[in-house]
Amino acid sequence: MVEPHAIVGAGVRDVLDREPDIEVVAYVSNPADAMAVIGDADPDVVLVDVEFPQPEATQSTRRLHHGAPDSAFVVMGGDDDDASIVGAVEIGATAHVASTVDPVELVATIRRVADGEVPLKDEVIGRPDLVERIVDGIRESFGADRPALLTPRELEVLKLVAAGLRNREIAERLGVGEQTVKNHLSTILHKLGVPNRTHAVMYATRQGWLVLDDMPNSSTLPAGDR
Repeated sequence: MVEPHAIVGAGVRDVLDREPDIEVVAYVSNPADAMAVIGDADPDVVLVDVEFPQPEATQSTRRLHHGAPDSAFVVMGGDDDDASIVGAVEIGATAHVASTVDPVELVATIRRVADGEVPLKDEVIGRPDLVERIVDGIRESFGADRPALLTPRELEVLKLVAAGLRNREIAERLGVGEQTVKNHLSTILHKLGVPNRTHAVMYATRQGWLVLDDMPNSSTLPAGDR
């Protein structure tokens, strides 16, 4: 948990400590300190309080996310408005909750992302205007006029990412090694000029390569594929 405000952090930790299935493995006040402990803690979920729209706060959180690619990120900050949602997506968050979030909703969100769900993606899917805004910002920031065509296999991997599957589950479904999936994802991110898999799905959706309403849901997959 990364919380710069001691009083708020004490309250959030008290809420989480009451839940028998949630363990706070580390509590720090800023992303820089989190970088020092996150490798040892290896958390399933990282809860970060981000003060939108402060550039230094979002930049440091983005670096933290890059240093812990296997952890789901729940960003707490801002309001339930478009600017906060876009900011959370740009950081690479898995979920976003407002700074005034109800404790019950916060706990539910943490459980969802721990189970592999991506609530932020679901929140954006029905908002083409937000998708366009996010993709425009990504392309402007990363600025590459590079070929963005994906191979059939890369597109297949991206479709499974959009369906909410993790690397291991994608590997099992395709009958390949997990490292092969990671290699495909690295190539996809490079080709599209985007920082993470959520942005890749958003970009591919806008390009018309993915129709998210047609994506298989991981809950409907055979037992061996979940």
